[in-house]
Amino acid sequence: MAMRFAEFLAAVAAIAALTSATGADSPERVDCTIGAGPGKITCSARTFSMDYKTHLMHMNGEVKIARGDLSVAADEAQASSSSQDFKNSHWVFTGNVHVRTESQGDLHADRATVEITDGALASADVSGSPAQFEQTRVTSGRLVKGHAATIHYDVAAATVKLAGDAMLSDVRNDNDGVHGPTIVYNIRDQKIAAGGPANMTVTPKKEPAKAPHDSSATPGKP
Repeated sequence: MAMRFAEFLAAVAAIAALTSATGADSPERVDCTIGAGPGKITCSARTFSMDYKTHLMHMNGEVKIARGDLSVAADEAQASSSSQDFKNSHWVFTGNVHVRTESQGDLHADRATVEITDGALASADVSGSPAQFEQTRVTSGRLVKGHAATIHYDVAAATVKLAGDAMLSDVRNDNDGVHGPTIVYNIRDQKIAAGGPANMTVTPKKEPAKAPHDSSATPGKP
């Protein structure tokens, strides 16, 4: 999931010019493409601003950045970096945040902070009332859902850590699941580890009903 920003400045210049031309109140979207080939990033928003001195970028209105099967959408986003190429940068998304990867699931939250290290998405921390996670298992097609006050998504490890009144369940049965202060779910291996006093509920599988026995029948008689 390498996110490359080699052509970021050229894109910024083009976006700044487009924003200036359309005006801050224009309903038109501001679109940009950063990089080229399979590793390119696309981004769009209603308005865009950039401070070259402080290396701060602000996007507002139906914000979306995407690379491959990874995308982050929100009402607003702000990014800060120590350099103008934004290869190492800190992003804050707010309002109706949706972090999505086709292979690893979805996160829904009120706020998310995303860390990009050496051009790659390293982690995402989301919070909400509550923050929510869901994944459709490739092997079985079943949906796994969870929620907590905060969720930490480690991209390289393919894990999500749910903390604060955490819950993770198999949607096959809404009553089944794990509840506890913290739950770590390995998305790739589909393994769960719960910390603190945790409770697990598993509903026994119902046996098929047996046909009633006719006691009036007399053995040996036709």
